[in-house]
Amino acid sequence: MKLPTEKLDGVRAKGFRLLDGLGGGLGARVRKLNDALGKPLASAEELADRRAFEAGYTPPAAKPAPVTTSTTREAAPVIVYHLDKHRRDLPRFTQVLDAAEIPYRVMSLEGDEATLTAVRRDAGGRKLPLCFIAGECVGGREELTAMDRSGELRRRVYGA
Repeated sequence: MKLPTEKLDGVRAKGFRLLDGLGGGLGARVRKLNDALGKPLASAEELADRRAFEAGYTPPAAKPAPVTTSTTREAAPVIVYHLDKHRRDLPRFTQVLDAAEIPYRVMSLEGDEATLTAVRRDAGGRKLPLCFIAGECVGGREELTAMDRSGELRRRVYGA
């Protein structure tokens, strides 16, 4: 007998609430096991986000590059690399680029071992998702936010 998705999600969310309430070493081990299994027990919000993704939610599309005129400079290529397990973090990550009106592309590294290896090599130990400007890794969301606040982000993308 197969449960409807809504009922199954309700059971999984209830299990997550019970798991979240476990304390001590047992709770830590069970949470670690849940993480290792791909988080079958998750909050109702996360489960709803997963369903929205399955129904066709996609990360924001890349914005087209602005038209270059004598008063504007052409933007350097900006690429945000991620793995599918990080897709829920993308809207918060790209929010900085959207707010600064910087054109970018979002690229999944899932199944592309060669590119994944190159990104990890150039990332200097940083974790995904990562932003590259003109082929240089500038870091994650925190670094991108700091660059935006200092004005360095626009300088890197559009030049001096």
